[in-house]
Amino acid sequence: MKFNFNKNFGSSNSSNSFGNDTFTETTYTSYGQNIGNSFKGIFVGILLLIGSIVLLWWNEGRSVEQATALKEMQEKITKLPEPKFDAALDGKAVLVQGYVKPLSEVVDPQFGVKTDGLLLRRHVEMYQWQENKSTETKDKLGGGTETITTYNYVKVWSSSSIDSTFFKVRENHQNPSMNYKSESFGTDAMLGEFYLDRNMVFRLGASQSYAGLNSMPERIGDAYNKKSYLYIPTQFYVPQTHTGIQMSQVSLNTHSITQTGTQTGMHGPQIGDIKITYTYAPAGEYTYAAKEEGKKLVPYVTENGKSFVFTRNGKVEAVTIFKEELDANSVLTWILRGVGLVLMYIAFTMMMGIIATLAKVIPMLGSLVGGVTSIIAGVLTLILGSIVIALAWFGSRPLLSLAIIGVGVGIAIAMAKFGKKNKATQNSAEAHTAREATPPSGQSSATPPPRKEEREEAQQGEATPPLRSDATPPPRES
Repeated sequence: MKFNFNKNFGSSNSSNSFGNDTFTETTYTSYGQNIGNSFKGIFVGILLLIGSIVLLWWNEGRSVEQATALKEMQEKITKLPEPKFDAALDGKAVLVQGYVKPLSEVVDPQFGVKTDGLLLRRHVEMYQWQENKSTETKDKLGGGTETITTYNYVKVWSSSSIDSTFFKVRENHQNPSMNYKSESFGTDAMLGEFYLDRNMVFRLGASQSYAGLNSMPERIGDAYNKKSYLYIPTQFYVPQTHTGIQMSQVSLNTHSITQTGTQTGMHGPQIGDIKITYTYAPAGEYTYAAKEEGKKLVPYVTENGKSFVFTRNGKVEAVTIFKEELDANSVLTWILRGVGLVLMYIAFTMMMGIIATLAKVIPMLGSLVGGVTSIIAGVLTLILGSIVIALAWFGSRPLLSLAIIGVGVGIAIAMAKFGKKNKATQNSAEAHTAREATPPSGQSSATPPPRKEEREEAQQGEATPPLRSDATPPPRES
């Protein structure tokens, strides 16, 4: 199947070609439009810069508060030797280990799937169209650009609904609504003498494969029981089949559409089909780090307002739990720092984009200027990012703040000096090459310059003129 059509959009030209499930769009943008887009980029860059600063500042505060709260709970937590109520620890952080048993059966009411465990998790996937987009931009002589955008459409199983109304090519790539949702079902439970409400049970998570479908009938409502999952075929999507069609051509407005080949039907899953799998949490040994409140376990609230409940499968000590949580907090902090710095770099690049755009009259010059502005954006990101992070830490760790500022500024200065050194070396090499290739002014390239002794003799000859033969010597004094 092949589609070709051309479109004109004012001063921009677009040409498009279809493959089986691929759409390619080529757009030409003028030099003036690029300049206008660059000015818009300045304002977007300013907003991104503000957002990156806010993100970095908030992340550092969040990281310190989380670490402080975790250390507070770790210092105050007490391990109970048995899962029994201790009046002396009422209202305090406790580590409880023991067998957790459900107080009732857990059921998915929509399909009648049930378990005698603690939790049941329904995972729903739908077979859908997914749009993948890739873009390639080429600079043209005169400052214009050519952008080639390729849209590829593939069929995937997805646990979230993909909105096809925003697809570039919606025809024959429409997704139905997702009538079934992923959902968790649970029950209250007991851990020794401690009562766990449903929200506390949900903290366990359901990660084990569920085998209960093996004992259920082959048909459950609209679903077919495939033993390891439930399958619900769709009635929404009816594929268009063309038997024996060869070289048919259809005219649609200004689009010229050409279809070649033969399509005789489709096999396998169809768009809109639903697949449902289950996981569960069985009754068994678990560890809870929480607050003892009477004969209940509830979330522990720290002095800075953080609420914590930590659970682990089996028996796990408090030191292991809090080390894992502190490590996770550190990882999240670095991830958010990276996101903030990347946003800041993009912001500086967009704000300086007008410089590279003006130079793109000559594509090579535009690329060179773009590289220079990228380096400058990187240096500015290191300096400003380090300052923001350091200032956010200053209230709690002033020495570390100063160290961060020093490291950031040092790296930025080193990058700047390295760039200058490379440029100076290049200029020196070019000047040396030019001197060797160009002879001195007023002298043939074949005649070497006079030596020092020859120049001195010539100067003495000019200062003392030769004595003529007819000249009379001056009279001697008596």
